[in-house]
Amino acid sequence: MSFLSPKQIRNGKVRDRAGNGSSEAILWMRKHPKLVIGVALLSLLIAVMFPGEKSFQYADLREGRVYIGSEIIASFTFPVNKSSEEYAADVKKAKSGVAPVFRLQEEAAVQQLEALRSLSDRVGAVLRSASVNADLVNRVFQEANIAISEEDIANLLAGFGAHNSASGAPASQQRWQPFRTIAATVTRILQDAYATGVLNVEKDYFSPPPQKLSIKKNNREILESSEYYRGIRETQNASLQKMRDEVSLDEQQIKIGYQMVVRFLQANLFYEKEETELRLQDAVALVPLAKDQVLAGERIIDGHERITREHIDKLNSYAAAKAERGEQRGLWVPLLINLIKWLMTLVILGMLLGFLYHFRREIIDTPKQLLLIALVVLLVMFITWLVTQLGLSPLLIPVAAGAMVITVFFDVYVGLLYAIAVSLLIGATHGNEYGITYICFFASAASIISVSRVRTRNWMLRSMLVVITAYFILLTIHDLLGFFSLREMVRNWGLGFISGFIAPIIAYALVLLFERLFKMTTDMTLLELSDLNHPLLRQLAMQAPGTYHHSLSVGNLAEAAAEAIGGNALLARVGAYYHDIGKIEKPEYFVENQGRGRNPQEKLTPTMSSLILLNHVRRGSDMARQYGLPPVIEAFIYEHHGTSLMSFFYQKALEQSEGDAVSQNEFRYPGPRPRTRESAIVMLADAVEATSRTLKEPSPSRIKAIVEEIIDERFKSGELDNSPLTLQNLSRIGEAFQKIITARFHRRIAYPSAADKDKQK
Repeated sequence: MSFLSPKQIRNGKVRDRAGNGSSEAILWMRKHPKLVIGVALLSLLIAVMFPGEKSFQYADLREGRVYIGSEIIASFTFPVNKSSEEYAADVKKAKSGVAPVFRLQEEAAVQQLEALRSLSDRVGAVLRSASVNADLVNRVFQEANIAISEEDIANLLAGFGAHNSASGAPASQQRWQPFRTIAATVTRILQDAYATGVLNVEKDYFSPPPQKLSIKKNNREILESSEYYRGIRETQNASLQKMRDEVSLDEQQIKIGYQMVVRFLQANLFYEKEETELRLQDAVALVPLAKDQVLAGERIIDGHERITREHIDKLNSYAAAKAERGEQRGLWVPLLINLIKWLMTLVILGMLLGFLYHFRREIIDTPKQLLLIALVVLLVMFITWLVTQLGLSPLLIPVAAGAMVITVFFDVYVGLLYAIAVSLLIGATHGNEYGITYICFFASAASIISVSRVRTRNWMLRSMLVVITAYFILLTIHDLLGFFSLREMVRNWGLGFISGFIAPIIAYALVLLFERLFKMTTDMTLLELSDLNHPLLRQLAMQAPGTYHHSLSVGNLAEAAAEAIGGNALLARVGAYYHDIGKIEKPEYFVENQGRGRNPQEKLTPTMSSLILLNHVRRGSDMARQYGLPPVIEAFIYEHHGTSLMSFFYQKALEQSEGDAVSQNEFRYPGPRPRTRESAIVMLADAVEATSRTLKEPSPSRIKAIVEEIIDERFKSGELDNSPLTLQNLSRIGEAFQKIITARFHRRIAYPSAADKDKQK
């Protein structure tokens, strides 16, 4: 049986894909120029992320492996460039040899020492005067911007201790002598500090702290050890220690003296930042880029020779030198190289688009789905570029997370197409090292399998275990084939564990984000909606129990049928759960909710009854929006009746019309007809479940006849025209329905009662 839709069979529109596929694709591309431009721009963005090196000829060489190939002879003389680590170390060494430059300003010391002498004279004059009091002392210190406490003033007036009062000296002399000792000590300390020099920045300002300082003074520049120089903070601490070492000062005198040091200590050596930076730049400019030279005709490496770090540096320098020579020939060489990168990316993305066009046309015809795939590809490639720029291992690229996202939103087939395309792009951007392509693809394949059927909430844990195991197996095989050391293998296992651990976490976050951005529904959301404790389903069970049980039965039928044809069984089941929620408003008007009493419909005209039936569709849609159900679930509410005829009320209207014409349009559901396999299955399951309950003596043959009759009626009436179901699909759907309904009406053994046992005795 051919896989043709009912509409294709009736209209005779059977397309020869083998003959017209290519021409139709070209015609379709002409009708969708925006898509073509978008793919070209995406290819260009990815091509820009390729490494800056013009040649990937030796990118897959690894130290310690054996070189398989013919010997390489230098065709010209070229320098061997330092590695980035070697050059950075040389630059650091060159910078450490440049001493920071400071300029001496002697005026600062002169001004501060003069200000200190002036304060000492004024305080001495006040303390020696007969009319001295606390206010006068406080005013003198305030004018010098020194905060002094009442206790310090009292100590000054008391001469710092009672031992001075026994000396027989006048009171003015007792007050003046201790302060003169303080002033002399502070002056000596400041003179020593200024003579050496006080830096305006601390030495920890520099990283690392310099060993030498370049001091400019008196038109001369002297290179001196930095250990002799201190900043203001260090000098203050040293001054405090010096005062404590003075036996002639007690703690009260030290307190006042330290306040005076803090006030009159200023920097007299000022850092010249611009001059120092110029010297640093000059030192860096003198660091050579090359560390060796290879002469023309010299052998770089021979076949089957163990690769060393020296070989890799020479070969990379050789490739860079050849690229520079190519650039010197003209502008067209780099342009050609960049064009080739773009074309390679375009071919890979074109392959992905071509498969989607032929086997998943619905994705091609939905711009937001294409945009989602493009964003995932672009995000993974950006992370690949970032990993390359930071010099990290390509094993940290979350390629498995992207494959999970695509599979969750679409299916396994689209996920595999994505995995192939992105793995090839990663191999290309990583210097044509297609060993990483092999690892990325099989890790992605494992992640795709792990999320191919999301039915439980522990899918993240399961995915972690699957992907980590896949990385462990892949890396073990890859590293053993490459003769990696045990240390390298353990390192790669650790990186694989990290990638496998974070991949499901990243995928979960991206799925939540993209669901909101693109208003698309995934199996994770459907799994949450399948919970029978959802407020809508609980309300349905309480107010319309017959409809609730009917919906559960339809869900079982729809799930089995969707499984039989390879559809989304979870979507079919959840759509069936919610397809009749509109009956919550007036449940008593629907037969499955009526008891043995009279039917309220008997009091209504056929037209009014049809309006009530129509209203359950509109009301169900309103409730779906009110409770935030996804649009894909709301579609089941609209489409589960399609445009079918309410035959019971239509026939009743004909009987009551007494010959007047009755329009069928008044007794038809508004539609639309089912547009997906799952909604079409729910339509059929709804009708089959309701009709099967009318069987008085259900038998397999009668069940089969009813199922085939209902499917045939929906097929011939055109209700399935907009769905992608084929005749083979309808046959399998019918078989699945028969199996479920037959099991539901299975016969039971009649057990004898107690009375029957007595009769037998």
